[in-house]
Amino acid sequence: MSSRGSSTRKKGGTNSVEDAIEQKLRKKKQQEKAYQDKLEAKIRQKKASSSNNYDDDEEEKLEEGMLEDEYGNAYGSSSKKKSSGDSASSSKKKRKKKKPSSSPSGSSNSLNNTDGQPLFTKGGGDVRNKPPPSLADIEAAVDPLRAAEAERENDKQKVNPKFADLHETGQWGGLSKWEKYGICVLTLGVIGVAVWLGIQFGGGGGGSGEGTENQNTVVQTRAPTMSPSMTPTLAPTVTGYRLTTGLAMMKVISPSIALPTNPEALKGAKTRSGSTPQMLAAEFILYDDAQKLSVRDPTFLERYALAVFYYANGGCSGDWITRTNWMDPVNATNHCGVAGGDGKWHGVFCNLQGRVTEVKMNGNYVTWKLPKEFVAFTELSTLEVSDNRMVGELPSEAISMPKLFTLLLNNNDFEGVFPFDVVKQGAASLDTLWIQENSQLSGRVPTSFC
Repeated sequence: MSSRGSSTRKKGGTNSVEDAIEQKLRKKKQQEKAYQDKLEAKIRQKKASSSNNYDDDEEEKLEEGMLEDEYGNAYGSSSKKKSSGDSASSSKKKRKKKKPSSSPSGSSNSLNNTDGQPLFTKGGGDVRNKPPPSLADIEAAVDPLRAAEAERENDKQKVNPKFADLHETGQWGGLSKWEKYGICVLTLGVIGVAVWLGIQFGGGGGGSGEGTENQNTVVQTRAPTMSPSMTPTLAPTVTGYRLTTGLAMMKVISPSIALPTNPEALKGAKTRSGSTPQMLAAEFILYDDAQKLSVRDPTFLERYALAVFYYANGGCSGDWITRTNWMDPVNATNHCGVAGGDGKWHGVFCNLQGRVTEVKMNGNYVTWKLPKEFVAFTELSTLEVSDNRMVGELPSEAISMPKLFTLLLNNNDFEGVFPFDVVKQGAASLDTLWIQENSQLSGRVPTSFC
């Protein structure tokens, strides 16, 4: 009886101890959970805050859960649970906060080097292996104006030391005496050559020209004067210039053997047998024409070309059916006529500036070849000589004027190869071309004409 009661008391004592241990463990778990929540709240607060209130070591301890509770026990994910006996014997420890450093680059910070500079960049890279900046980089960063000035000095153009003083002060520097003499002699030589060239090609060679003018004046003077004139007359000189220059211009657009070299040889050409149509036309323009056009007048060569057409293609021999006002020796009217059309040569049409723009002589019994002199009609837009008795090869320059728009050559006796390529290149504006019914005319029509 006594033994059973003692065992009952012993069992009841064991249960009370186990209950106490279980209660202590539950309390410990509650405390651990409370501290875990507190640690997580502190970590979130530290991440959200822009200021650093704690040292990096303390932050690591917070993240690792190494803070101790009021009983001196360590809590966290890496800590192990201790028994109740160890917790009862341990003394109370309070958490101690470290004071935040006044300077972010203090020597007590373990993440800074000995110079107080951070070992890690914001991106997480270690800067301990970065080479130290050079002195030149430091000076350039500290004083950019000094670096820019040094760069300008390096880029400055090197000046020949012999001309250094001349470049800076305007005076000669290290040139020797003989070098100065050589420069002076060279300068004088250049001036002398320039003067000689000016005399030769400027006004110095005018002796022969004056002699020519005097010869022309003597030739043109009809009778000597009783006493020498004070100043030479202008009329003979102007006439001589018109004759020589006009004949030279005619020779440019006419065959080389059709005209003489001396204007005096043209006189009496219409009374001599064997005179070419170009000689007859030149005599009329230079000596007989009452219009007396200046050689600077653009219609000078146009009137000459019409005169050649008259003498070469049956106008003078009377073959033309109509030749109204052509080469009238009495009236000598303008080939374009006056206001209202009076005096206009038959088949010739002009613009307001007196330039020939149309020649329409179709069906007028025109004979012989198309004159090469038609090249003078630079404003010609229409040329109609169809239904006539014209023969020979067609001169390409006479049918390829730049403004030619209509060209009618049909129903004649032209022969040879028609110059399609030359006509297309010269008369780019050509729109109408009639060359049919010329049995002796050949050539392949290019696709560009179709």
